[in-house]
Amino acid sequence: MTNRRSVFIAVLIGLALVVTACGAAVEKLSEEAVEQAIESGGGGDVELDMSGEGDDFTVKVDSEDGSFSVGSGVEVPEQLQTPVPGGGSATTAGTQDDDVFVAIQYPGDQYEQIVAFYDDWTASTGSEWSTSTSTMELDGQTQRSASWSSDDGGVYLYVGDCMDFSSEGDSLNATCVTINETN
Repeated sequence: MTNRRSVFIAVLIGLALVVTACGAAVEKLSEEAVEQAIESGGGGDVELDMSGEGDDFTVKVDSEDGSFSVGSGVEVPEQLQTPVPGGGSATTAGTQDDDVFVAIQYPGDQYEQIVAFYDDWTASTGSEWSTSTSTMELDGQTQRSASWSSDDGGVYLYVGDCMDFSSEGDSLNATCVTINETN
């Protein structure tokens, strides 16, 4: 099993423990159990931090290979060189070796503004970019997406309509941005 897969499985276990855990003692025991599972799965020495409760939680895993965070209190990695428009909330982020990634959620009415932001930014970089857009109907809703990929393979950007799982309903009520970089 690869380190990435071990970390991913351990993070899923950690999320399940956070959701079901009650009390600080159980949370600390859960953190230690997940750390041991990651380390025994070949993940090396790791540090796990689970904080918050209910819908307001964050799980962060730090290892010698990098870091991974998921939840409501995630920070955009400092190593990220691609600009990020204000007004969003990072939900997933991480680093591994020279790779940096982040997923950010914005209000649904900001889709066109964010697409225009990345159209302008990619045009101003002086690099060549491949772009793609799509619109499709899905269960009576229109789902839009746009993506940009630098021709050197160093940056991939995705903007799309998505669901904000922290709100009620099952409509596409958010705009999601995913950025992957290799530096």
